[in-house]
Amino acid sequence: MKFLYKFFTNKIVSVLFVALFVIPQISNAQDELNAHPALWMIEKDNSKVYFLGSIHLLPKNVKWYGGIVKEVFDNADEVVFEVHMTPEKEAQAQQITIENGLLPAGDELRNYLKPEDYQYLSEQAVAVGIPATNLARFKPWFASIALSINVIKKHGWDPDSGVDKFIEGLAMKENKRISELETLDDQLATLYDHPLTIQTEMLVDTLDQIKDIQNITMEMVGSWANGDEKGMEESLIKPMQEQKEIYQQLVVERNKRWLPVIAGLLMKKQNTLVVAGVAHFIGDDGVIKMLGQQGYKVKRIE
Repeated sequence: MKFLYKFFTNKIVSVLFVALFVIPQISNAQDELNAHPALWMIEKDNSKVYFLGSIHLLPKNVKWYGGIVKEVFDNADEVVFEVHMTPEKEAQAQQITIENGLLPAGDELRNYLKPEDYQYLSEQAVAVGIPATNLARFKPWFASIALSINVIKKHGWDPDSGVDKFIEGLAMKENKRISELETLDDQLATLYDHPLTIQTEMLVDTLDQIKDIQNITMEMVGSWANGDEKGMEESLIKPMQEQKEIYQQLVVERNKRWLPVIAGLLMKKQNTLVVAGVAHFIGDDGVIKMLGQQGYKVKRIE
């Protein structure tokens, strides 16, 4: 399950790889799931900052926007995302990612996998509409994300249904102030700045989980939809922690860098909504716990 961190911690993944690899999406008729995701708040003087954990791709049958979430958004003077993705940034992100995703001349992806793993990768890529030759020259991290995101998209998951994409669209439509927790370059580096050995582990993990991806992802979404922090820790955080280097870089270090940004938001005498991958807000290394350790009183309001 470790490869699934991408959809809970990194906004660019959902935008970037859907744009790079466009495949047909299967429409799976499912019963509607009414979600009530966790929502936290810190307050200082006349400032309130709310935190909503995002899943960057969701099945279309998950209905989460309404009630207190809508109320918080309506009253927000500013909405903050991991990165505010404009069309210009999307183009820049694609270029940077491809440049950092290619192996050196003469090297190929098959050189990093067992023959049977490479064969399985090729079969799964073809099954979601990606010719195996299209991945041959890319690094393992790129292949892992390209394959997994298109597999779950084929199961009916939709980036346009993702929490931050939806909120971002509303914020732009209503001309709310929008800002970022980090730069585009910083977030992109969390995708590609890993040794090839670590990248290969990530890819093999992806291949191991592909067959059961629908059950795995729905377990996580179920915990998120119910605001079940313990459930999310078990199904999301603990598997991620098995890859310590990736977990530290992708979650812990970013959380630490965001704390001064959040402190600055509290100085603005306004209502602010922060929307980021849900994995950043839960567990002992989450932003919520870190803020508490710094003396802020954080309360769960949903």
